[in-house]
Amino acid sequence: MLKKPFPKMLLALGKISTPIAFIMPERIAKTDPFKQISEYVGSGPMRFLKDEWVPGAKAAFERFPDYAPRSEPGSWLSGGKRMLVERVEWVVMPDPATAGAALQSGEVDWWETPIPDLVPLLRKNRNIAVDIADPLGNIGAFRMNHLYPPFNDVRARRAVLMAMSQEDYMRAIVGDDDNLWKPLPGFFTPGTPLYTEEGGEIFKGPRKLDAAKKLLAESGYAGQPVTCLVAQDQPITKAQGDVTADLLKRLGINVDFAAIDWGTVGARRAMKTPPGQGGWQMFHTWHSGADCINPAVAIGVRANGDKAWFGWPDVPEVEVQVTAWYEAKTAGEEKTAIGRLNKAALDNVVYAPTGFFLGYQAWRKNVSGVVKGPLPFFWGVGKTA
Repeated sequence: MLKKPFPKMLLALGKISTPIAFIMPERIAKTDPFKQISEYVGSGPMRFLKDEWVPGAKAAFERFPDYAPRSEPGSWLSGGKRMLVERVEWVVMPDPATAGAALQSGEVDWWETPIPDLVPLLRKNRNIAVDIADPLGNIGAFRMNHLYPPFNDVRARRAVLMAMSQEDYMRAIVGDDDNLWKPLPGFFTPGTPLYTEEGGEIFKGPRKLDAAKKLLAESGYAGQPVTCLVAQDQPITKAQGDVTADLLKRLGINVDFAAIDWGTVGARRAMKTPPGQGGWQMFHTWHSGADCINPAVAIGVRANGDKAWFGWPDVPEVEVQVTAWYEAKTAGEEKTAIGRLNKAALDNVVYAPTGFFLGYQAWRKNVSGVVKGPLPFFWGVGKTA
């Protein structure tokens, strides 16, 4: 319950990620909040076919005939959601070559994330269209665990930032296309109102490997293994992990490279046990640009200790500026708070941004209505024989 006027109420209700308002039948809403619900019922344009669900392989949905769309056109998650197809199958194909072959043969109609290496081949196929998937792009990242050595010491975290090259990370993800990436001395999405580079000097200019080694030594690092979680079944995390492993070795860090799958990363990163006992010191991920436009959705930049995202940074100055942004009544006040937040988060290395990058999507040309956005939106999408 709100105790005073909340300037960000409309934003909270309308944000794409981690929504705060759900509508469900009363019998389901009464489920113990600490118990996983077992029945999935919605009032939207599609119905989840639980009987056809194969976890990690396929999810199927069918058009919900009783859904009545609003009159205005759909716009991402708002507006009228008109389903033009009767059925959607979401198929998981971890191997990019397999997915590319399936798209070219017509086995699948739409590929959400084709890797850049295969884009030239797809473009040569007259039956396939390729375009940027989301103009808001993505922010690459790796998290350092603030609870355990060596990264419980800010000097060790800053040593990594001093030595790392965002260009190395971006080249590993997107290849040689300079139109697909840009350096990012901060945490907020380029081209959006709150983008700032305040405090980002550590990312600018030549990389300082010798100075980083000295700072790492001052932090007390003594050669202990550093467990680095790298999901091999996600091209973005695998690419970043390979770059990080090389970076850490050049810094003189003893790397325990855990080559695992994304599901295992998801389980292990939530563990607060010490490294060597199932815990970790680093993991790799990326954030949608739509999730990094302000602190309400940018969970990675929050630094409220045990309540923070995995890595659990505890930086009071960051949280002071988050509060200032929430309470800001003008765009100028918001911008000031975000500049201070960005500087505090970089000074204390809440996490390491590896750069801003765009990605492609590809679909067969007998599919119409595909739009650019942070998610695949199926309403308004049609298919001809």
